[in-house]
Amino acid sequence: MESKKINIKRISDKTYEVLNSPFYIDGKGGQLGDRGTISDANIIEVKENLVILDKDLENGEYSYLIDKKRREDIRQQHTAQHIFSAEAYNKFGLNTVGFRMAEGYTTVDLDQKDISKDIIEKLEELVNDDIKADIVVEEEIYTNEEAHKIENLRKAIKDKIKGDVRFIKIGDIDICACAGFHVSRTSEIEIFKLINHENIKGNYTRFYFLAGDRAKADYNKKHDIIKKLTNIFSCKDDEIIEMVDKFLKEKINLTSELKSLSMKYAELMAKDFEKTFIEYKGHKILVYNEDENLVSVLPRFIDLNKFLLLSGFDKNFSLNSNVYDCKEIISNIVKTFPTIKGGGGKNKGNIKLDKAYSRNELIELIKKGIDSNNEQ
Repeated sequence: MESKKINIKRISDKTYEVLNSPFYIDGKGGQLGDRGTISDANIIEVKENLVILDKDLENGEYSYLIDKKRREDIRQQHTAQHIFSAEAYNKFGLNTVGFRMAEGYTTVDLDQKDISKDIIEKLEELVNDDIKADIVVEEEIYTNEEAHKIENLRKAIKDKIKGDVRFIKIGDIDICACAGFHVSRTSEIEIFKLINHENIKGNYTRFYFLAGDRAKADYNKKHDIIKKLTNIFSCKDDEIIEMVDKFLKEKINLTSELKSLSMKYAELMAKDFEKTFIEYKGHKILVYNEDENLVSVLPRFIDLNKFLLLSGFDKNFSLNSNVYDCKEIISNIVKTFPTIKGGGGKNKGNIKLDKAYSRNELIELIKKGIDSNNEQ
């Protein structure tokens, strides 16, 4: 990190004016902004001549540090974006219509949808070839008049630029007006990887990419995941997909068998379970909160023409009955206990509890709903 002095003036809570700010602004030109410290306060956001800190400081002069590692990461991503956009334009006539650098990845929007797999693979290959070629990346300053005379720019100069124009030139690949951070040679980017793409806004394709240290960190993370999966399934790397497919098929079969067994068990236990009802003010109440696998099938085997059944697990419950008004009871519970959510129809409704309730607490909850109903 690089240490220098600046003056700051408090504007509001943790927000300070910084005249002639040395910090790059968040989102300017699609790029990430600077981070670092002012005194012992961390910079959490940078605006035009303003910084937002994680603690308050008195007005005055302080030493500041700019996070150089972050800047290097930004350089890698930004120059990679220029190369990607240039190759898309030069080789395939695709224009960049959007660019955004986020903390985890960078996106580039090209002005065509449904770009073929062959073109996408070729684009990634071209960018990595340019990186390996160790091309010099130069900064060139032109007067506004000179800048507008440059031909065949892939990106037009914005009208709001009135003074001198800074260009970033990457060999014979690209020259583009830009105020952001860039590497000095393409080899400093090290590696470029497209991680996803999708059609957006009907006619565009958004590409997600990682470059440099981000791409290496992503490779290491995915390598660790693959290693864990090979240990779990006791297989080789190239057998993981096959093993996952096999596991999912077995899971589907087991789920189907479990559901069938749950149905049979619910049918067998229903008659005995009906004998556990609690009678309260003319309502025959049944409460079940034991086996998560039974709660969804149990209502099929209960005589809902006689009983009010509350069944569920953890915090999610359903109320079923053909003789008592479930909608009214749930409505009364929600009014009495604002932290509980619920709703439904006359014969069936759902309740989302604010915590796990015991069976006795659930019975008392239903009683409250019935009491409120009787009071109206």
